[in-house]
Amino acid sequence: MPEPKLTKYASGKKLGDHDSPEKSLDYNESEESLSYGLGNCRPGFLQVFNNSKFLLVLLCAFACVQGFVINGINNVNTSSYERRFGLASSEVGIISSSYDISAGILVLPISFYGLRGHKIKMLTIGLAVMALGSFLMALPHFTTGLYEWGQNETSLCAKGNVSECEKGDSTLSNYLYVLIGGQLLHGAGGTTLYTIGVACIDDNVVSRTSPLYVALMYAFAALGPAIGYVLGGYFLDLYVDFEAVSSDVMTLTNKDPRWVGAWWLGFVIAMGLAILLIIPLLALPRELPSAKEVRANRVSEAHKTENCDDIGNSFTDAHRVLWRLLKNPTLICIAMAASSEGIVLSGFATFIPKFIQNQYGQTAGYSAMLTGFLVVPGAISGQIIGGYICRRFSLKIRGMLRLSLVTCLICVATAAGFWARCPQDNIAGVSVHYSDSQSDTVLPSPELKSECNAQCNCDLDQYSPVCGIDRIQYFSPCHAGCQTSNDGKYSACACINETISFPNQTHGAEDGNCNSVCPMMYVFLCLFFITVLLTFISGTPTTMVVLRCVPESQKSFAMGVQWAFARFLGTIPGPILFGTVIDSACLIWKKQCGVKTSCWIYDNDAMGRSIFLVGMGIKIVSSFFFFLSSVVYKPPPSRDVLDKAVNLEKEVSSGGEKEKNGSTTMLNGDAMVTNEAREDGGIDNPHASDLY
Repeated sequence: MPEPKLTKYASGKKLGDHDSPEKSLDYNESEESLSYGLGNCRPGFLQVFNNSKFLLVLLCAFACVQGFVINGINNVNTSSYERRFGLASSEVGIISSSYDISAGILVLPISFYGLRGHKIKMLTIGLAVMALGSFLMALPHFTTGLYEWGQNETSLCAKGNVSECEKGDSTLSNYLYVLIGGQLLHGAGGTTLYTIGVACIDDNVVSRTSPLYVALMYAFAALGPAIGYVLGGYFLDLYVDFEAVSSDVMTLTNKDPRWVGAWWLGFVIAMGLAILLIIPLLALPRELPSAKEVRANRVSEAHKTENCDDIGNSFTDAHRVLWRLLKNPTLICIAMAASSEGIVLSGFATFIPKFIQNQYGQTAGYSAMLTGFLVVPGAISGQIIGGYICRRFSLKIRGMLRLSLVTCLICVATAAGFWARCPQDNIAGVSVHYSDSQSDTVLPSPELKSECNAQCNCDLDQYSPVCGIDRIQYFSPCHAGCQTSNDGKYSACACINETISFPNQTHGAEDGNCNSVCPMMYVFLCLFFITVLLTFISGTPTTMVVLRCVPESQKSFAMGVQWAFARFLGTIPGPILFGTVIDSACLIWKKQCGVKTSCWIYDNDAMGRSIFLVGMGIKIVSSFFFFLSSVVYKPPPSRDVLDKAVNLEKEVSSGGEKEKNGSTTMLNGDAMVTNEAREDGGIDNPHASDLY
């Protein structure tokens, strides 16, 4: 008789299969260790918090803070990073990708250590690391001094004076590495939530309630970005140095391209919230008083099969499980589809506020709020609708794959919303010629210098647009050749023919853009909401396919494999790719001492066209992998076929019916069960009917 298998528990003690489940966990700790409190301070009135409901409250708050800072505050600050630290969009994309880099590297080690480690302490450490990451993200604001937007410089035409090059602000670009470091810490701390946190809920909550608890935690994780977009948009309407500069002396407005909002404030709030959660979370015991009963019931209900061979119970078996999963064509196709979807989602989440701001002439704060009002409801609604469709029509794997394919193909059409853009502003030297130019041809490339401002020594360090009375926009009063100013109005502008064409005007230009009404933004917003909704409808079916196309014992590891693909092939390169595409549409770069930093003016047509082509191309790739996965998928035999196969196998083993080449013929030759089918969840797998 074979020796019963042994299972190692957290205390290091081994328990035989037939031992009492109550003895499975022995920490050699007193009853006090399972009470709520810190050290020897565990008063009775605090024990009201020693339950699964309070654990859920803390984890929901953790999830909300994580979503608030990562998918909310960080994404709305894209333009602020560029303007404040002189960064290109591709560099800002690296900041966003840093979260996924650390999360992708640490997810497997952290989740494995969590099998035996102190889960509550690991979650507390994760919160502390998150707080440290937010501190690092906000640190540059307190170490760089006040923001210089050109308030001490004249923007008028200064003939004969050559300004000296100042390299003082050029070192601000080095803060890129500080921001990357903060995001790396965010990724390391946030990874514990969706690995250790979910496992902690499952350990302390009964099976019938655990899914509801996890769903509530995910709901708060989706609420966090909504708060981040709205609150972050409000912060961007506050001046970056509002705590040090009086609003009475501030002449810059949030509509000015030089404006930088209070990008750092959201990180300070996130750091404070994370610190506040550390103490109540750390006061929880290693396990709740209800954990013993939960564990006992689950042990008594567990079903064991002889064909599992304990694969995956030891870390040394990881390579065997991984190799087996990599040979599953359906799983690999789904992982590749998730990767391409990750490129689109991460790229759009990072740069859509910037796209709205530049395409439709909105402020950074208002663009962030619009994005939040679109993305978060669309994502939540899409997940709910996708789950409802799967349940309402009892979709199997192929049905779910077809649903994902259809929604992906429709997204290719709705991506045409990126063509709904406003016409490029008439900017002298960029989209139209200067008035003194005799050429009527299209500008081959932007050239801000002309005969009318050749002696003005204008530079590209500060973009302060003015609108001429000829309804042409100029990069600055200097580039318009203006020599005098009075309360935001400029006259004696050499590049504007003031007296002949406009004899009744007392000035030639005034501060600001030449605003024009463009209703196309609302067309884009509607189509973009539909795109987000359809994209997230396929989220639930894709997850269910991953869980169903692998054997029961390999489900969690299969999810890890899919996330690894999605991060390293999707969410990491996504922001960098979209940032590079946006940089390619730049017409006028900010230059400090001849070095390009951030972009001042974009070619709106080129930006919209490029993002549409990239987004459409990636959606087509996703559609291809969804289609391919439905083709390569081979469902196991149905339950009726399996029952007949078992009966027939019993007859064969007792000297009964036929057996041919190691395979059993059944159901009049309509189905075959081979040894390979048995290994992949066939006869010996009691959950085989759940695999299709």
